[in-house]
Amino acid sequence: MANMVNAVVQVRDSVCAIMRIIKEQRKKGKKKKRPVVQFKLAFVGTAWCVVDDRFLITAHHILNNGKDHDPQDLFYAFTVPGNGLQAFHFPIIGFPLEDANCDVAILEIGPPATPGQRIPSAPITFNHSPDCTKVFTYGFPAPVISKANLNNNGQFIGGQFFLKGHVNEGIVAAQYDVNGSWFYEFNIGWHHGESGGPVFNIDHVAAFAIMQHYRNIQTPHGIVAGPHSGQSLEVVQQQLINIGANIV
Repeated sequence: MANMVNAVVQVRDSVCAIMRIIKEQRKKGKKKKRPVVQFKLAFVGTAWCVVDDRFLITAHHILNNGKDHDPQDLFYAFTVPGNGLQAFHFPIIGFPLEDANCDVAILEIGPPATPGQRIPSAPITFNHSPDCTKVFTYGFPAPVISKANLNNNGQFIGGQFFLKGHVNEGIVAAQYDVNGSWFYEFNIGWHHGESGGPVFNIDHVAAFAIMQHYRNIQTPHGIVAGPHSGQSLEVVQQQLINIGANIV
């Protein structure tokens, strides 16, 4: 248990919740009137930092339901240091990698809205973890947003929501190659909003896989969600090396 506690403390502040703000234009009334601009926002997934204060990695499908991000959308990374009382946000200013086939994206963050806030990188590894390896996940279940304040351009300036990181532990339950990509399955479930988060080895603390999907299984009552799975980070090994990720 001591190893688990220490491991979580070591990496939890590297993990972020990702907010998406969607701009919509709706016609109202007579044709000559200007369209009404509306904004929708939600927490859509989890990411984690791989280069101090600059680059995050997440699942691609959280950006736009499996498609590349919409240039009109705005994205923010939120941290909750120590799962404390306050959340801090950083704008997403770039998308160096969007890979729908591998379901991986790399995001670039800008300066925080609150000066002095940081997102430290968590160590990652491309080594395969054997079956029965003890692991833990860290993600942000999507909170109910009670209030959100946006400026006229849709930029986030404040809100009210209960955003907290969530730890779960288990083991590597299975692993296999699918068309040259290495997949893991875990005896761990995760909630909506945690997709894209890291899977860490407990004993040698490093993220080695990304929370992505679940495998469908057939039952007498139809198809249901099966084991939760994610790819090894080696699927984007060269890209992570190129940006200077914290590799161990």
